[in-house]
Amino acid sequence: MGMDGDTPQNQDLTDALLTGTGSCPTRVAALAGLLAEICAEPLPGQAATGVGLTDRVTVLARARAVLDAEVARSVVAAEHFDALPHTAATHLQRSAAWSGSDASAVVVAGRFAHRHPDLASLWRSGEVSTAAVAVIARGMRGLTAEVEDQFLAAVIDKLPRLSVKAVKVLLARTLDLLFPDDVESREQTEWDRRSLVATTHGGMTMISADLPGLEGQTVMGVLTALADSLRVAGERSTAAQRRADALITLVNQASSHGDLPATRSGLPVATTITLGVSEADRVASGQAKTPSRDLTADLFGARDPSAVATNARCGATTLGDAAVRFALCAGTHTGVLIDNPPSNGTGGEGGPVSAALTRTRIQPLAVGRAHRFATPAQRVALAVRDGGCILCHRPAAECQAHHLTDWAEGGRTDLDQMVLLCWTHHRQVDLNRWSITRDPDPDQGHWLITPTPRHQWRRRQTQPRAAGSPRGSCGSG
Repeated sequence: MGMDGDTPQNQDLTDALLTGTGSCPTRVAALAGLLAEICAEPLPGQAATGVGLTDRVTVLARARAVLDAEVARSVVAAEHFDALPHTAATHLQRSAAWSGSDASAVVVAGRFAHRHPDLASLWRSGEVSTAAVAVIARGMRGLTAEVEDQFLAAVIDKLPRLSVKAVKVLLARTLDLLFPDDVESREQTEWDRRSLVATTHGGMTMISADLPGLEGQTVMGVLTALADSLRVAGERSTAAQRRADALITLVNQASSHGDLPATRSGLPVATTITLGVSEADRVASGQAKTPSRDLTADLFGARDPSAVATNARCGATTLGDAAVRFALCAGTHTGVLIDNPPSNGTGGEGGPVSAALTRTRIQPLAVGRAHRFATPAQRVALAVRDGGCILCHRPAAECQAHHLTDWAEGGRTDLDQMVLLCWTHHRQVDLNRWSITRDPDPDQGHWLITPTPRHQWRRRQTQPRAAGSPRGSCGSG
């Protein structure tokens, strides 16, 4: 059973194709009518087996290359007789609504194919794509006709079987063979082009890098290998996410060795997080964050002790609860006590973090927490027992001691209450992606590790919108 859908009638499409053309050649006008008939006819009905539809797709796809080649041939002729009102690419964009890249590719390819009839013949027969011809034309730009002839003589018989990517590889290899001195010059140029820039947007840091070929391959090889080592059965991370984890792991590994140079100000390399006691208490007690009720006061009154922000280099980015839990568990804390109100408003002792701070011996510019981090002896014992990260088995030297029960929630810094986790899986555990419990079977491993179903992952709790409030309103803090 055929289907017409919303296909326009023959005459409507013919008129649309011929719009603005006063003296179109008869055969081209006839082609417009034939295309209108093809577009208006019902599609073959053997949809269950694909009979007819597959061949239709194949032929029409080849016909696209043929039409591109004929457009290009006509463009070259029009340029020769100065018949176009604008440049060729501009004319295609304005009169046919082509994109700039498509128009440029056809024009460049057409000019090159005009000088090489054998390549033009393959293009007009649909055996070579427009993209492939454009790649050759651009790659040969600035070279002599002799070099063009050498390259085409070597590859013309193979072009119908080559992908665009393969054509690029052959072209690059040809230039290396014909101009060996240019390889060294290009290497110098690529080295001078090396760069790495970072921007921040929406709480994320976006890194873009241009690395010389050899070094770039080395970096990607290391990141890929490290990303593979971080992979754990049941994990849903993509390859790109694991490579991001690998990059952060490398940075944390270098930092943990303690041999990084200091910053220009003489301070150790660090990311500073400002965390108020009331906010720490809220996260530790598992309470949801309430939206601001007086935005002006909270923004400009300088009285928001619960704000969580990175340092100025990263912008005033509010962290989620999982990041706060991670920072409380893994960070080095410098306490500056401004106020310590009771958490329940009754005058009693504050929340768990407040209580810990009030019991901690205060040193100049630092407030430590008694038994907060694993002692050196405990680190040795953890390394012997766990061997490294209990999920991916990264070496113990690259791991952090994680409290199974958050220390801020009353967890103990005892050997049986801590496990070793690498940075990546420490973050995932704080995001509730994994559940770690003691294995009741003494003959099995020390820990029972299970992935957490997606619907149980911790998410920031959103407050219900008030009736009539717009979706884009700034309702949650």
